[in-house]
Amino acid sequence: MIEHHLNKKESISRANEVILRTPILRQAWEHAHEDVELTKKLGEGAFGEVHMGKLKLRNGRKVDVAVKLAKLEVLTKEQIKEIMHEARLMRNFDHPNVVKFYGVAAGQEPLMVLMELVNCGALDSYLQKQEQPIEKKNEMCLQAAWGLEYLHMKNVLHRDIAARNCLYGDNKVKISDFGLTREGTVYQMDPHKRVPIRWLAPETLKMAIYTQKTDVFSYGIMCWEIYNNGIEPYPGMTVAEVNQNVKEGYRMELPFNVPPDVQTLIKVRCWSENPNDRYSMADIAKHLQRILQIPRPDFAASILRLRQFEMNQNEPAMEEIRIVGNDTYRLPRGSPGTLPNEAHRRYSRGYAHNEVAM
Repeated sequence: MIEHHLNKKESISRANEVILRTPILRQAWEHAHEDVELTKKLGEGAFGEVHMGKLKLRNGRKVDVAVKLAKLEVLTKEQIKEIMHEARLMRNFDHPNVVKFYGVAAGQEPLMVLMELVNCGALDSYLQKQEQPIEKKNEMCLQAAWGLEYLHMKNVLHRDIAARNCLYGDNKVKISDFGLTREGTVYQMDPHKRVPIRWLAPETLKMAIYTQKTDVFSYGIMCWEIYNNGIEPYPGMTVAEVNQNVKEGYRMELPFNVPPDVQTLIKVRCWSENPNDRYSMADIAKHLQRILQIPRPDFAASILRLRQFEMNQNEPAMEEIRIVGNDTYRLPRGSPGTLPNEAHRRYSRGYAHNEVAM
């Protein structure tokens, strides 16, 4: 249709003479609703329903996807910005241990966010269903380390690392849920915002500051979750008690069957009071590989694409996407300290009581 009007110079409107001169092609990550088939409802997300579905790609191939549906009439503009901010970040990720993003369908309602379907679901739920051997738990921790190392290489702070925010399928942990993720190496948050206290580093609890080293602390908490079958951290403590105790230096114990060198790595190099004494995620991954004697898979293709992305400085400072009617959202590429306001975010599966203001 576009090619017809462009070549024939015919008006695209019956009411007025409107000639199409410079069509703007859809980006690879922009999909039409008719290319998405919903097959089964999986549950409720922060902004709407989550469905299993199939996406028809440009080459005609169909892939299984998880589809987040957002009804625009019940969302604020800030919430829509938050969804699109997450989508814009995710489209630059390409790693086996980070959930794959296929794009959005925004031409009509509901807004659809399309992601890789991971067959076993949330990591915490998977761990709670059945006891897993220690070797498998070791590998889960290492895979999560590879994924978070990659995000840090991309100059991104996840800010919400937890077992509930990872997916598991085909024997792979995949980091997911980028609603709080921000670009940069330091992020100062409004201390009145609601945050997941049980996963936070002491400096975040004290000063509302986030760095790559606060992600490392949260990663250590997630490892504790993995080794304890997905139960909630700091069992028996209220959120207020966790807040106070962590700031005073309290740290949890790991199960006796966790390899001693892994215990030391988590306690000393993830949970150190001083962020400067914590390892980077690259060092965490390197030491875990050595301790567990598990070689790193070949991520050469992902690293090459990352370097190509970092070298490409030709993207505009702002990008636009038109959603349904005439609303156009200008999304900043992002830099430390110049970030969109955070929309209200709530957790599913009973974790709302962990999300409190500091």
